[in-house]
Amino acid sequence: MTTVANADVVSPSGQELTRQERDYLFDVNGYRVLPGALSGEQLQAINAWVDAQDPSTLRPGEWIGDVEVHTYGAEDGVNFQNIIEGGPAFEELIDHPSWIDEVRRYIISGAHQQLRIDECFLNVRRSGGYIPIHSGGDNVRFTGLFRWHNGNWAVGQINILMALTDIGYDDGATTIVPGSHKAHSVHPHSNWTAGHSADQAIGMREVHLRAGDALMFTDGICHGSMPRTNPGERRVLIYRYAPQLLAPRMNYLPTEELMARLTPVRRAIVMPTAPRMRPGRTLAAEAFPHNAVGG
Repeated sequence: MTTVANADVVSPSGQELTRQERDYLFDVNGYRVLPGALSGEQLQAINAWVDAQDPSTLRPGEWIGDVEVHTYGAEDGVNFQNIIEGGPAFEELIDHPSWIDEVRRYIISGAHQQLRIDECFLNVRRSGGYIPIHSGGDNVRFTGLFRWHNGNWAVGQINILMALTDIGYDDGATTIVPGSHKAHSVHPHSNWTAGHSADQAIGMREVHLRAGDALMFTDGICHGSMPRTNPGERRVLIYRYAPQLLAPRMNYLPTEELMARLTPVRRAIVMPTAPRMRPGRTLAAEAFPHNAVGG
């Protein structure tokens, strides 16, 4: 299996990519690497939050304030969902300058709508963990939309995966099949139910990242992760952006405290459309049992 090289993120001359070059690579490959997206101070603050937790003692469905402990399956590690409620270190990533203009360009350029966060979580994965390969252009779902229409981009969802630790060989690196967001046939090894990791999947490329780098990719690309065999932890943050017309995946209702702290721009990304209820009405979580974890 090959790895993503610097040629994917800089020009052959080593110069910063032009706007045309960035668009071309994202159009053709479905991903780009953003080196040094997070500062050293941001990494320190975020990892300090993780260090204060003990994933080995946490169980899905438990809460750390308004951050929910979660897992998609037995092998993917521990997710801290709704991580924007974890404090200022996470709030400032909502509209981070390393990627927010790129995300807006591809998702809502030319459209009369607002960007929103579809899902945001921090994942901690130890030895043995991985994510099965999934997605691809053959998959009919709005988050996989990737089109150029009437002079504007129309991308259904863009994921920003931030490395909080160095991720290299045997660290459980994220994998992608370049260009598969435009595929017409299903990947031969794509089977979430079977739970196959990406180590034997044809066409997959490992994305090795240094702590602070980010991987920007369309959710329509076929992706997954290698099994982690090294000791220690793989830590990543994932913020998924989509148009406001797409309902958020986990549908967390932001706290009043969070909304009061956020800038107007960040508030609009977290909740672009305010809920409408008669005065005095409140929501009871138990009235919506279908929103249980994993549902």
